[in-house]
Parts: sequence; C-alpha cells; structure tokens
Amino acid sequence: MSDQKTERLINLTLALLATKRYLTKNEIFRVVAGYSGSPETMERMFERDKDELRSMGIEIEVKGLDPLFEDDQGYLIKSESFQLQGNEFSKEELLYLTMAANLWHDSALQNDSKAALLKIQSLSGPIVSDEINTPAIRDNQSSQILSIAFNAVERQQRLTFQYKERIREVEPFGLYTRDGFWYLVAQEDLSVKSFKLLRIEGSLTTVGKPGEFKRPADFDLAAFIAQSKNEQASVAHLHVRKEQAFALRSKHATVEIDDEWDLMEVEYNFEQEIIETVLWHGLNVVVVKPESLRNQILSKIKELSNG
Repeated sequence: MSDQKTERLINLTLALLATKRYLTKNEIFRVVAGYSGSPETMERMFERDKDELRSMGIEIEVKGLDPLFEDDQGYLIKSESFQLQGNEFSKEELLYLTMAANLWHDSALQNDSKAALLKIQSLSGPIVSDEINTPAIRDNQSSQILSIAFNAVERQQRLTFQYKERIREVEPFGLYTRDGFWYLVAQEDLSVKSFKLLRIEGSLTTVGKPGEFKRPADFDLAAFIAQSKNEQASVAHLHVRKEQAFALRSKHATVEIDDEWDLMEVEYNFEQEIIETVLWHGLNVVVVKPESLRNQILSKIKELSNG
C-alpha cells in the first residue's frame, strides 16, 4: 500500500470517528485529505477505501439522509463499535498486543494488524497508526535488536554497539517506548543514559557472561524516564488548518485563529519525531516556533523537493 493511500485511509477513519453526525460523500471529499481528481475518480477512490476499511473489520455505518433521494447517504464509524474499553487490558498487556500487531504488519495478517493497532490506540483517542506513533518492530533486524536488548536486561549482560559513530559498551538497565520509538536505558562510563534503538548502527552484541554486573538497587527506571522527559521537553507552536490533522487534534487542544487556521501547542522531546509528524500532515500543519525547528522543516522540504 502506498504512503498516500495509507494516509488517506487513516484520515478517513479519523474523520468518520470524530464526526457527531453522518457525513455525505461531498463533505468527506472536502474535509479528508487525499481525495482529488474528477468526481468520478474520487467516487471510485472512496468506494475502494470503504471496502478496504471494512475488510479490516472496521464497521462503517450508512444512513439515508433524505427518504426521497436514495443516493443522498451519510457515513460514520461509531466509537463504541471501534474502540476498546480502557479497563479491558493493563498497560503491559496493551504493550505486548501492540508489539504483536506490529510483528504481523508485513505478513498475511497485515489487515488484522492494522485494525488491531487502530483499536489499541483508540483507548487514548483515535490517533495515527503508523511507524511514527506506535512502538514499531518488524520481523527483521529491528526485532532482533529489540530481542537482544530485552534478553540482556533480563540476564544482566553487557552490550556493545555503534552509536553516533562511536563504539559503546554499556550495562543495560531497562527499555521503554516514547512517541513510538524504543529506547535502551544503560550505564556507560558510570553515567546512566538513554539510547534510541533506531539509531544503533549495525548490530547489537552481548559481551561477557550473564550476571557480570548488577543494576543498582536504588535505580528507579520510571523516575529516570520522567526526569529525562522533563529535561528534554520542548513546545512547538503550530498552525493547523481547520477540519484537518485529526490525529493531532485528538491529542492536543487548539485555539481558533481565524476562519482557516487554529493554533496548537505540542510538547515534544526529540526534534526528529516532531519533524516527521509535521511533514506527515503536509500543508495542513505549519510550524510557527521555535524558529530552529521551523528552519529544519523548511530545509527538509527543500531537500525532499529537490531529491
């Protein structure tokens, strides 16, 4: 499936979940990014999208809006038919379900995987189900690195890897996810640090025998994660086009600016994640400040347009 089609399906799902009334096709074509071309072309795109969502187990309700005109129909997705209940699973169970769904992503079960990820994430409101926003692992080198890291933490075994052009040897204390990315918490040279698994260059290798080091009894992983987040947190001020970017709107409040734009403040910890999120939404999201972030995104857009 192309990135454009994936984005359009996500936008359609979010729009039909967010609406309080049935949306007509014309309204869908107007507010859902990704539909373009002649009326006939958009009609065919919508019918294919509708069939694909239903094949993933997503129930789209159809209702006639005018008894005199059968073609005047509206569409919506009822949240109670789509979302899981918050008390059905613990946080740990949801994490393992998400990991399993990601592993199925590239298999014959990928349709079930996509539907599962959307439903899992619906617990905190409908958000984008993609590599940026879910703890992504695949049945390849990425999953192997994660598996090695988990085992090393459990067995208290040192790890070595290349990170930011340097060979590191660390004592792993734990793992966590943030904004869809996995991080290894480990001690290097008597300092506890956080390493993003995605940035590990090459493979992850165990060193020595299990049990050769002991994690300090007073080390609190949850406290380290909270402190790390507070130290790194920044706020981006975004202009968001009205009736667009449903994924962001489901997680962040907005203040109306004018008839076309709303203002949104988004807290972030890593610039690359917010850059990818803004680029995902195209012309519907514009960074106002910080200026350094705005310049990086403009530079990235120029790079993409020239390449």
